[in-house]
Amino acid sequence: MPYVSDQIPPDSTGAGGHFHYVISGLTVWSEIEMPSAIVAEAIGGGEPDVRITLGEVPAHLAAPAKQGAEWEFSPSEFLLRMRDLLDVYVSGGNSILLQPSATCDPGDLVLYLLGTCFAILLQQRGRVVLHASAVAVGDRAMLFCGASGMGKSTMAAMLSERGYPLLNDDVCNLSPGEDGQYSVYPDGRMLKLWARSVDHLQWTKTDHARVRHDADKFYMAPASVDLKPRSVGSVYMLHVAEGDDVATLTPLNLAESMSQLILNAYRPALVHAMDMVPAYFAASAGIQRHAGVFRLSRPMDFSRAAEALDLLESQWSSAL
Repeated sequence: MPYVSDQIPPDSTGAGGHFHYVISGLTVWSEIEMPSAIVAEAIGGGEPDVRITLGEVPAHLAAPAKQGAEWEFSPSEFLLRMRDLLDVYVSGGNSILLQPSATCDPGDLVLYLLGTCFAILLQQRGRVVLHASAVAVGDRAMLFCGASGMGKSTMAAMLSERGYPLLNDDVCNLSPGEDGQYSVYPDGRMLKLWARSVDHLQWTKTDHARVRHDADKFYMAPASVDLKPRSVGSVYMLHVAEGDDVATLTPLNLAESMSQLILNAYRPALVHAMDMVPAYFAASAGIQRHAGVFRLSRPMDFSRAAEALDLLESQWSSAL
């Protein structure tokens, strides 16, 4: 039987005991329902890019190159044990095997699968994965990075209401191109918003849309969505303005950008564990060359949210 989430109503039938999605531009065959992911048509006779299955995870890798207290790594394999939640085996950039505990909340399983597990798989495929949300501005993707609670999803939600379609929420992967530019592939069709943000937006939240059964966080459909990949435009590192300071944009130099990109990787410890630091440095240099990295400081007061949005739109209109 597929592992079915009860968090929000499904829009994939799960016929044949599995589901089809498109995640980060990859076709996915999954035994686990992921209501917040992009539902795809049946893959047909072709092989999917990624298979997600449930089963018994190996106790150890045959020949780990590196290992920590809860993980083992080799160039094509990653084994992760997440305390009492689940064990994960990711291999070849195309397979995720999960062994959830008996007490694993379905909402937690989906969060970790779309977050940490998929970040490992994407890095096996040479991609850079940021803790970021992204919206489309013309043919470019604008990324917002920051620690949890810094307002990445809320920023994307407010911009979607101004007509900038959502591309990604929370997890954003960058794929290098031959010209040195990086592209962003849409990663989902739902935002994960805290109740206070939903209330500010005056959107309607329901219990069945909770990210997990005991969290005050909800899956919410943005005002507008786009599923086409975009070249990276600018990357914004979100900061809180002090006191009564107004919203400001400050360009970062190359050294600052490199440091910030590593700090804002989806799981910085994974970057080091998987020897991916050079890939993140290369991404930073490419983004600086073709776009730009900025520090966006703004008040966290909802009543002043428009200041940052107006500032961004002013920069975008002058650049287009």
